[in-house]
Amino acid sequence: MRHLFTILGLLFFINSLTASTPSSYLVSYSHVQTYTKESLKQLWKEKKIPRFIMPIRHDVDIYEIIYKVQWIDSTWRNASGIYFIPKVDRPLPYMMYGHGTQIHKEREISDNNAQQVLCLMFATDGYATFYPDYYGIGKGDGKHLYQHAWSEAHAFIYMLYAAEELNQILGIKHNGQLFITGYSQGGHAAMAAHKYLQELNDPRFQVTASSPMSGAYDMTGEQEKYMFQEYPRPFYLPYLLLSYQEAYKIIETDNPYSIFKEPFDTLLPHFFENNAKKTLYELDKLMPKVPKDVIKEKWVEAYLNDPNFRFRQCLEENNLTCWKPEAPVQLCYCEGDREVNYKNSVVAYLDMTSLGARQVKLKNISTYLDHNSCAAFAVIATKYFFDRFKKKGDNPRLKDTPPFKNFLIGIVKRQQEKKIRKGSKDKAYL
Repeated sequence: MRHLFTILGLLFFINSLTASTPSSYLVSYSHVQTYTKESLKQLWKEKKIPRFIMPIRHDVDIYEIIYKVQWIDSTWRNASGIYFIPKVDRPLPYMMYGHGTQIHKEREISDNNAQQVLCLMFATDGYATFYPDYYGIGKGDGKHLYQHAWSEAHAFIYMLYAAEELNQILGIKHNGQLFITGYSQGGHAAMAAHKYLQELNDPRFQVTASSPMSGAYDMTGEQEKYMFQEYPRPFYLPYLLLSYQEAYKIIETDNPYSIFKEPFDTLLPHFFENNAKKTLYELDKLMPKVPKDVIKEKWVEAYLNDPNFRFRQCLEENNLTCWKPEAPVQLCYCEGDREVNYKNSVVAYLDMTSLGARQVKLKNISTYLDHNSCAAFAVIATKYFFDRFKKKGDNPRLKDTPPFKNFLIGIVKRQQEKKIRKGSKDKAYL
C-alpha cells in the first residue's frame, strides 16, 4: 500500500508539471505592415543604406506576436516581439536579434527604429527574423530584468515556440538553420540564448552560428571595473541593481531604492517606475560620474569584502564566458568602446577556447570606434558571417568579409574613425 501511494504521488507530480505547460505559446498575432521591394528601396534611400552591402531581394511581412513565457516564480505571463517574414516560397532560416538597453516599457513598430530596420535588412535577404522585446518590455507583463541571462534567453526560446505555431497558420516553413545576434545588452542576450538553447538541445532549434556584438559577458570581471571609475554611462548600475533585486531579492527590504544614497533613493524611481518620457541621457546627467557612488557605503563594502554577498553571487550566475559552444561563434567588438569593455569578448574567447571550443573567433571591428559607432560595422560583419553558413552550410574556416566589399566598407569606417578621434559622439543608445 505504501508503494501505491508513492506511485500515485509521482503520477500527481508528473501531471502537475504537464499542466503547468501552456497548451499553446502563441497568445495572439497581428499583421502590422508589408514592405514591398519598391518601398524598401525608398527606405534604403532615406536611411542611406547601400544596397550593395545590404541587398533588397524580397517583400517582407511584419507581424507583432504576443506569447507565453515562464516567469522567475514559474508562473506564466505574456511577452511580445516582432516577426519579420520574407515573402519567399521556400523553407527559411531563422535569425534572432537582441536589442540594446531601454528603460521605457513602450515599443513602437517603426522604420525610425534603427534596430528594427536592421531586422528588415536580414528579412529582405531571406531570413525569417525575430525581434523579442525581452520580459517586461513592449506588450509584455511585469518588469524588465536587465542583464538577466535566464529571462533574456527564454524570451528568445518561447518566441521560437510561438513562431512555430504561427508558421503553421501562415504556411511558413523553417529550413533548420538558426542564427543569433544582438548588440550591447542584446549581445549579452544573444550569448545567453545560444547557451540555453544548446543546453535545451531541442532538435527543432539547433544553433547554426551566433555573433554576439559588444556585450557585457564578464559581469564580475572586465565590466565590473567600470563601476569603480569615471564612466560615461553610469545608469547601468542602478538598472542592474533594481533588476536583480526584482529577480533575486539581493537585500532584505520592502523598498528596493533604499540601497541608494540620498537624494538618489527618491530621484531614481521617476526613471524606473512607470516611466514613459524620462530618458537615459537625463538619468546619466543625474548620476555621479563614478557609478558605485550612487550606492550606500555599507553595500559597496559588502560587495568588495564579502564573497557571499548575494549581489556578487547573482552577477556571477549571469556571467556568460565559461561555457563551451558547440556551434560557431563570432565575437564582435571595438577597442574604442568605453561603455562595454571590449575585453569582455576577449575573456569569453579565452575561457571558451580553454574549455575546448574550436569554432570561436574574435572580430575586432575597429581600434577607434566607440560603442555606438561600432554597431553598424559589427552588423555588417555579422551579416556576412551568417550569409556564408546560409549559402554554404558548415564553414569551419570562418572567412572574413569579401575583399572588395571589405575595401569599400573600410573607406566609410575610416571616415567614422576620424570623427571619433576628433571627439564627435554618436547620440544613439543601442
